[in-house]
Amino acid sequence: MYTADHARTGTATRPRPSSTLPIAALLVPILFAACAPAGSPEAPAVSVVDDTGRTVALAAPARRVFSVIPSLTESITALDPGVLIARTRFDRAAQLAHLPSLGGTIQPNLEALAGLEPDLVITWADGSQRSVGERVDALGIPVYRADVQTIADVRSHLRRLGTLLGRTVRAAAVVDSLDIALESVAAAVHGRERVDVYYSVWHDPPQTTGPGTFIDEVIEHAGGRNIFADASRSWPRVSIEAILRRDPDALVIARHAPDAPGAPWLEAPGWRELRAVRTGRYLMVDGDLFNRPGPRVAEAAREMARFLHGAR
Repeated sequence: MYTADHARTGTATRPRPSSTLPIAALLVPILFAACAPAGSPEAPAVSVVDDTGRTVALAAPARRVFSVIPSLTESITALDPGVLIARTRFDRAAQLAHLPSLGGTIQPNLEALAGLEPDLVITWADGSQRSVGERVDALGIPVYRADVQTIADVRSHLRRLGTLLGRTVRAAAVVDSLDIALESVAAAVHGRERVDVYYSVWHDPPQTTGPGTFIDEVIEHAGGRNIFADASRSWPRVSIEAILRRDPDALVIARHAPDAPGAPWLEAPGWRELRAVRTGRYLMVDGDLFNRPGPRVAEAAREMARFLHGAR
């Protein structure tokens, strides 16, 4: 299954707004605070069921981990960054810069990975990315396969990864802080008229977010209304004509690389006729933040709420 975390896994420089909602302090400790000591009392053997129905059983909590899914790399960072032994080129957080890069998320360098002696590898669960997990299986390395589509999935993976890392208490705290942060965003925009939003995953051809995805939920928490919430797919390709017919109040556009240009395509026929473009009501956002279903989804919701409503 496609997610925004899969395709064009790039980003851009994050906008630096002058105001923030009061939940920012809640998210910093989630991502960067020191974790409990490795010797914390936990059961020596751990196991969970992954998203393919396989049981992942470890003789002891994982201490050497590699993830090809950027959003789950962020979840591991929130739980215990010290267990990560490598990164992909899309893992751009400063605290991971010292780790060796094993390349892309679809074809990482598995020979180099084997040399790092991981005790757990996290890969995609869906069919289009299944080969990575199969190749890691062949190396005799335990594999946790994941599909992350919703905020509920984010919570579920945080808890399961917390079990595999021996960080169950930490995982519960991260989930609680995430929920408090999301509730704070929703409270900040409660009672305000909802804003019709088009979210641009990609522009050529246009691709957006459909019902039941984490971005659809972020829009809802931020006081918006996803104009393609009635789509038949989670990440539908749509036509510019369909966007024009729905004529959203606002556009939110994900950048996919730090050096990506703004959005010159908004000057093209069709796009330039949109009310949101004519009035300048569009926002370029950091793809690493908005396209990744991980513990920072509340931060994305906060930024969107500020854009849509000026919420503080």
